[in-house]
This record gives sequence, C-alpha cells and structure tokens, in this order.
Amino acid sequence: MEFGVWTKGLATLGVDCLVLGVFEEAELSGEARSVDTACAGRLKALLERGDFAGRAGDTLLIADLPGIKASRVLLTGLGAKKSYHRRSWRKAWAAAAAALARTRIASCALAIDRPEAKQLDDYYFGRAVAELTGAALYRVNDLKTGKKAPAPALAKVLAGPVRKAAAAERGLAHGAAVAAAAQIQRDLANLPANVCTPTFSRRAGAGARQALGAAQRAGAGCRCHAAREDGVPAGGCAGQPSGAAFHRAGVPRHPQGAAADRAGRQGRHFRQRRHLAERSPPAWMR
Repeated sequence: MEFGVWTKGLATLGVDCLVLGVFEEAELSGEARSVDTACAGRLKALLERGDFAGRAGDTLLIADLPGIKASRVLLTGLGAKKSYHRRSWRKAWAAAAAALARTRIASCALAIDRPEAKQLDDYYFGRAVAELTGAALYRVNDLKTGKKAPAPALAKVLAGPVRKAAAAERGLAHGAAVAAAAQIQRDLANLPANVCTPTFSRRAGAGARQALGAAQRAGAGCRCHAAREDGVPAGGCAGQPSGAAFHRAGVPRHPQGAAADRAGRQGRHFRQRRHLAERSPPAWMR
C-alpha cells in the first residue's frame, strides 16, 4: 500500500476515484463544492434528486463526471453538520474505505473535510487514514481450497487536505507500521489451533516484532503520556501517539510481541500437563 498527500488541484489529480463528504440535507462539504464547480454543478443536481441523504456511514459511487480527471467519485455521508467531529470523520472514511475495497479501484484521493485542528491535526489525520485503510482492506486468512474472492485492488491513497505535509506524511508512515503489525496479529488470531501451534506462533511473531520495532524507531510507540479516546493524546510529547492507542490498534506493548507471549504460555502449560500425566500415581492408587 502506498500513501501520500495532496495539497491542491483536486479535480486534476490522476487517480481512479475522489472521495468526497456530504452532510445531511444534501449539503456539500468544502472540497466537494470545488469538485462540483469543476463538473458544472452535476453533483449538486444529483443530490437534489434525493438519491443520497448524507447520513453517517452511507456511500454512493458515481462514474464519469465531466470536468475532472478521476473516472469515479465516491460520496460518503458525514451526518449532521452541527455535530460533525473527529468520530464522524473516522466513521466517514472507514465507510468509504470499505466501499472502495469492494470495487476494482486502484487509487483514490481522500478529500473529506476535517474537523478543527485541535481535534484532528495533520499528524493524527495521516495516522488515522493509514490505520483505518489497513483495517478496511484486511481479509481473514482463508485456508479452504475452493474459489476465493479477489483481493481488494486499492493500492494507493492520497490524503488531504493538509496544512503541514511533513507532519501528515509522518503520521501516514506510523499508521502504516501499526496497520502492518495489527494484520499479523489478526492473522495469528484467526488461524485454527492445529495450524497456529506454539512453534508457528513464535516464528510468525518475528514479523510482528519487526513491524513493532519499525514503528517504535519511527516514534509511534511513545508511552510517556495518557491518551483519550481514538488515540488523541491528553498531554505529553507533541506529535507522538500514545502507548495506549498503539496497544488498542492491535500491536502489543511487550517488545517480544503477544504471539510469542501466548506461545510461551501454551508451551509451559503443555509441559506441566505432560509432567502430571507421566508422574507415577500415588501409593493408594497402585
């Protein structure tokens, strides 16, 4: 997966799809209005027909709008404008990413209006984009031999609008590392017991440790402050996510990884049970 940022020229971006936000009562967001102007009011005319209400979590895919370079536009509902906040933004992008995963769209530009900076600054914006994308594209590892559904085609996401591109790019890098480690953990958790043996867990846990180490070296594992909901820090190191948020994302705090810890516990319990089974019975049972 490739992540990047865009700063201007949304209608001229060479991507397969533009992701735009729409508030309830068919009200276009700021970035959506700029695209609507480029396509001569086609978006506004479509919304006036009542085909899309803008409720939180709703999506609508539109193809071949004139005046823009992208071949498709995905509308995602933002809910009521007066109550729009960080959770609304996260829900809108999560719904849009899930909708993109069901198509053959290979690249997109995210242009959902963001809440105010104190709720979602550039760093946490980039990190949330990468983490939510990884969660939406994850597929359970299927061990069946029958015909499998094709993997999602989405391979490139450009996030915006951003105020400081460097901070957003750093957040995207950290979020991608967290998503990669979380995917390994989910894969291990979804495997059957006859496959995910203690030995297998220890070997597979090495990949999670590598992803975790990369994120920590990049600064994504800072634990020197508490965290509020959604991983937004309550105070401490500026621009660094908290250990609590890192743990909630599915990556263990322990440097050896949860898989290795679980495998060690399983092996220890197995040895204890075998020792009890092989021990000679007491005298009264002989």
